[in-house]
Amino acid sequence: MNETQFDIAIVGGGPAGSTAAMFCARMGFRTCVIEKKSFPRETLCGEFLSREVVQILDELGITQQFLNLQPHPLKSFRYSSEHWQSFASELSFTGYGLRRGTFDKFLLESARTAGAVLFQPATVELIQRNTSGFSLVLTDEIGKKNITATNVIGAYGKQNVLDKSLQRNFVSEKSHLNGIKFHVPKKYLKQFPEDEIQMFTAHKLYCGVNIVNDDTATVCFLERRSEKDVPPRVRLNELLSSNSYFADIVTPDFESMIDTFPIYGTGNIFFGNRNLVESGIFMIGDAARIIAPLAGDGIGMAMQSAHIIASVLEEGRKKNLDAQALGDLYTINWTSSFRRRLRIAQQVQQVLLSDIGKKISISVLAAFPFLLPRTIEFTRG
Repeated sequence: MNETQFDIAIVGGGPAGSTAAMFCARMGFRTCVIEKKSFPRETLCGEFLSREVVQILDELGITQQFLNLQPHPLKSFRYSSEHWQSFASELSFTGYGLRRGTFDKFLLESARTAGAVLFQPATVELIQRNTSGFSLVLTDEIGKKNITATNVIGAYGKQNVLDKSLQRNFVSEKSHLNGIKFHVPKKYLKQFPEDEIQMFTAHKLYCGVNIVNDDTATVCFLERRSEKDVPPRVRLNELLSSNSYFADIVTPDFESMIDTFPIYGTGNIFFGNRNLVESGIFMIGDAARIIAPLAGDGIGMAMQSAHIIASVLEEGRKKNLDAQALGDLYTINWTSSFRRRLRIAQQVQQVLLSDIGKKISISVLAAFPFLLPRTIEFTRG
């Protein structure tokens, strides 16, 4: 293969990019993935893999290799408010907890095995559209490299410098919503059901906790910040002091060890609408739209959107569709797949970040407990 000319260039090697690369390479497209970081690398993520993930892995035929990584099975969900109420529900599927760095490396190596060419670590400096497709300028450890591609897929996550150069609609928005992830040694949790994902709330904050391997748990929260900037470790202490259910699951020395826990974060997360096709580039995963993290469906949506764009490109090849028709088809298929769950997740998120909304939700769940599993199902694919 000429390693400067491709049918499809994918910017980003996370779950969306790697999955798209696997599907596209197996369909016979000359495919490359451009990833700026060396793997394994950690990133902001609740590290919960829902049933959509397993379905995609099944279709790719790599489920057993995934299970060989020993992901942690998760079978139930619990929501505990700072207002002295807790509600639990069995999941209608088995989810998994797995460190994001481990999962990303597995998927990217699977993409390489499927035939995709990897440029890693490499940064996309410029994307130019022309009559035959796109020209891309990359910078790697050696220097600059020029490649061409008929189609480009943006799979670079929540935010990237490319968003500004593409003049995307949200780059100047101030959401005041920040995501934070801690990796906590499991020994600092007590009386914590290992097959459960739990959510805890505090003032303008909600937090998910689940086990990701034999010795590590993920503690991941979303917060609404005011103009006053409060450090994430302080916010974790606030959760500890305000939510007795959270305090009950940690050991007495948890608070004194908070400063030692590895931390990852992303500021100003924009959850609103984004253009799915930008200057002819197909956006997938978080680059297309971010779902409220309470739903535990971000990685699932990323991998599903990768499947959608690969199918659209295959149909375009068979029917000789032009760029406009491909973009329209992708937009229709993506929207029909995700619109409802995005809307419901955003509504629930607004409730959880509102003190009044939480009090109302507690009253509703106390009267109608069946709404908890129903809400979980509504945010599934």
